[in-house]
Amino acid sequence: QSLPASTKCQICGVPAIFSFYSVISCNPCKMFFKRNAELGQEAFKCDSNGNCEININTRHVCSSCRLRKCFTSGMKIEMIRSSYSQSNQIKRKRNKIGNLTETTCTAVCRLNELEQFPTLNLLRSDVSTLTVEQWNLLSNLSHCYDEHSGVTLGERFMNEQMSLPPKLRLKSGALIRYFKDSMEGTQLLYKNNQDFLSLSANDRSVLLNNTIKYTTGLSTNFIYHLIGLLSYPAFYYTVALITHPSIEPAAKCLAKIIQFDIIVMKLFLAIVSFSTINYTTYSNIPPINVLNIKQVLDIQDKYIELLWRYLLYKYNYAQAVL
Repeated sequence: QSLPASTKCQICGVPAIFSFYSVISCNPCKMFFKRNAELGQEAFKCDSNGNCEININTRHVCSSCRLRKCFTSGMKIEMIRSSYSQSNQIKRKRNKIGNLTETTCTAVCRLNELEQFPTLNLLRSDVSTLTVEQWNLLSNLSHCYDEHSGVTLGERFMNEQMSLPPKLRLKSGALIRYFKDSMEGTQLLYKNNQDFLSLSANDRSVLLNNTIKYTTGLSTNFIYHLIGLLSYPAFYYTVALITHPSIEPAAKCLAKIIQFDIIVMKLFLAIVSFSTINYTTYSNIPPINVLNIKQVLDIQDKYIELLWRYLLYKYNYAQAVL
């Protein structure tokens, strides 16, 4: 299409400023010609022997005379085919790009499926020995960890740091503040666990006091692994700065062995949370005992059995033992 000097449609006489198929025409006449030109004059019949006047009021009355006027005005059918060819080429290119994108997305999705824990497909497994109740418990525990462990906080911290210029990233001050925030958040794992909330206030207090130091270390270091913080030398430098230089080799060693199955780590943290560890340690300070140790041990046994059955489900017996 091009911009001509005339401003009238050569078919029906309405105002028009563009040329379509070599003739100045309006959009309705352009579309009429595009739809009907290849059908040919024989496809239409005029009731007035081909003498109809074509204007804005009568252009819809006789298709035969309207099409004849399109041809006599100079509209070219080969230009329709040319535009079809171009549009088909564009469409084929778009489809090719779309198919390539879809294939890529499918491949990425399949790759991600291999890396992710198949939460939605657990009940479909024919080899699992877990009951529906155990799958529900595992799912609830997993969601509780994802929501309250501080993983989101860690991801946000890393995103903020990576948006900074390289020389300003992961400075000791920022890392120390993040360490403090991540450790303080560990208590939420207890406060949002329904089994923990089912205990008496005394027993909750005793367990929290006795186990928080262990769960905090395990959970925060695992989160540091998940968000990729353990791959940066600045992390170990800051650890040595706030503790002791001799801790740095131990931290690097821990980074190599902490790459557990994420579900195993979630279950292990739950087991430690209900551990009566003070009953097997020696201290000059008399321990404050839980009032209902049977309830605590029953909960811990439930998570231990769940961990074992999950290991058998995810791996084989030999790997589970190792």
